Amino acid sequence: MLLSSGVFLALGVARVGSREDVPPAPPDTARVASEPVAPGPVLPGQSQTPPPERIPPAATGEALSSALNEERVVLASSAVIEGIDTDRPWVCTGEAMTLSARVAGTPEPDAVMRWVWPGAETGAELHPGARLPWRAPATPGRYFVRFQLCKDLGGRRVGVLAERVAAIDVRACGQDEGQARALRIEATQQGPSAFAFRAVSPHPATTYAWDFGDGSSAATTEPTATHAYALPSPGEPDVRVLTVRLSARGDGGERTATAFVQLRGPPPSDTPPRARLQMERVVARTADEGWRSKVQVDVPEGSAVTWERVERLTVSWDDQVDVQTHPWRELITVEEDLGRGGFRGHVTVRLSDVRPEVKQISDVLHGRDTTGEEVSLSWSAFKAEPARPSPLPAERPPAK
Repeated sequence: MLLSSGVFLALGVARVGSREDVPPAPPDTARVASEPVAPGPVLPGQSQTPPPERIPPAATGEALSSALNEERVVLASSAVIEGIDTDRPWVCTGEAMTLSARVAGTPEPDAVMRWVWPGAETGAELHPGARLPWRAPATPGRYFVRFQLCKDLGGRRVGVLAERVAAIDVRACGQDEGQARALRIEATQQGPSAFAFRAVSPHPATTYAWDFGDGSSAATTEPTATHAYALPSPGEPDVRVLTVRLSARGDGGERTATAFVQLRGPPPSDTPPRARLQMERVVARTADEGWRSKVQVDVPEGSAVTWERVERLTVSWDDQVDVQTHPWRELITVEEDLGRGGFRGHVTVRLSDVRPEVKQISDVLHGRDTTGEEVSLSWSAFKAEPARPSPLPAERPPAK
């Protein structure tokens, strides 16, 4: 679990004040391609590729991490955020909207899902899970909410495996311009995997087409439907969020609605981690070697790990990531063998690797246990200090 920020897995929405001692981070100018902005949901049956959109400075990953008092580390990952769905295409000021993220790719061990966005009165607001009940502010405009897959790296360090930004249009609506009278879906859970759905609308319909989000569908003449889902299997994420879509057709034409259901798998086992990491990064560099970090890896009894390689990720100030793979003993100097794959040693970042455009260098140690399962540990080997503004020149006294 991620405990770095103290509010990372808090229930409900956690509001975190901004830090005045942290200088503003450079804006995300080049991450739009890797962090696509989802400009409100695409309506059912439509296909749309959003154009690149500049993310406001307060909604960048660096700014939000600073507001959460975290140290942001970008990690290489096979996890993919396919998109973000919402239950309505736009929202009026003060109204509620539900967002749901679709995650694919190979699941990452100990990965945590969360939403984070700039707070109206605080530096950042945070909510855990794949689904977010978000309430629009009182001021109309375009707002940005960031969904992240993260991993705890110890201390204040939070590793970002993947992220995606949703752009939400908040409108100033008149008395009869809101979406309260629009078609909506009420979902009621009747068992571990069984749900009952009801279409709610002041406009009558004659046929209802239901898409339950798992490949199943149904057509009814009544505004109700039931469906039983398959629970997550072992090895799959323990929580799944599925998108339910409804198309209702009547004399007034066709109307659509979206809702989300959440399925929980069996509770995780109490199997201990296959390897534990202790890391201490030395801020001051040595005269000849560069920046040295102490690392210790412990492997519990009854298991053994064979380490294979280290991926070194170099992150520039414009958030471009360069990944290089090395034999693990090429970057890690082992000072003491602790057995079963455990060791005590250090990692060095050379002076020549820290160019002016480098913001952060992270390492991911990969190996396999006796069953062939992959084991990985990660840490931040170097982090540049934020550039401080130059002092203003002193005013010259007026000439006499």
